[in-house]
Amino acid sequence: PSKDEQTAIGSMFKQLDFLITLHQRKYDKLVVFKKSMLEKMFPKDGESVPEIRFAGFTDPWEQRKLGELSSEFQSGDFISAEKILASGPYPVYGGNGLRGYAKRYNHDGFYALIGRQGALCGNVNTAVGKAYFTEHAVAIKANSLHDTRFLVHLLRCMDLGQYSGQSAQPGLAVGVLKEVETTVPSKVEQQAIGSFFSRLDDLITLHQRKLELLQNIKKSLLDKMFV
Repeated sequence: PSKDEQTAIGSMFKQLDFLITLHQRKYDKLVVFKKSMLEKMFPKDGESVPEIRFAGFTDPWEQRKLGELSSEFQSGDFISAEKILASGPYPVYGGNGLRGYAKRYNHDGFYALIGRQGALCGNVNTAVGKAYFTEHAVAIKANSLHDTRFLVHLLRCMDLGQYSGQSAQPGLAVGVLKEVETTVPSKVEQQAIGSFFSRLDDLITLHQRKLELLQNIKKSLLDKMFV
């Protein structure tokens, strides 16, 4: 095109690249910040209090087994591959997160999900509302004395993969996981920590989606603005 049109096109993509870089930096900073806060807001091995706490909380964290923190702690159910659909009313979660959709559900509520088989066993996801959990995911819901959102972040700090069986196909046994010991604060402090990290996750997701949207817009414009 003419030089004027070249200048207009170049200027537009320069502004778009600036926005993409801006959101990438914000996203990267939030991810690093979260990692740092996870390390500081949960006690290190052998310690009973974390490095950073919210104001007003001074009591030491108490040692508990994971099974003692939960009202539900069990694997999901088998579902055949042909019943896992590309779309449908209820999401299906396996050991590594979302697998597809189904016409029925076996859990309803907010849950922490631990992947129990394969190379990624021990990873932790979440599910909200009506969903189907397969036998490759361990579904956990806190009991009345604890907070599920807190448990999600606690579990992510625990390197659960280390408890997998020593075999060609790594796997986590529910009975073993229930006996794993950790330390927890009062429910009120759990709720404060869980709420803090949930808000942080929402911010990270927001910038990730904005970044993906801008990248898709740029790709689409590149396809359409050049012959």
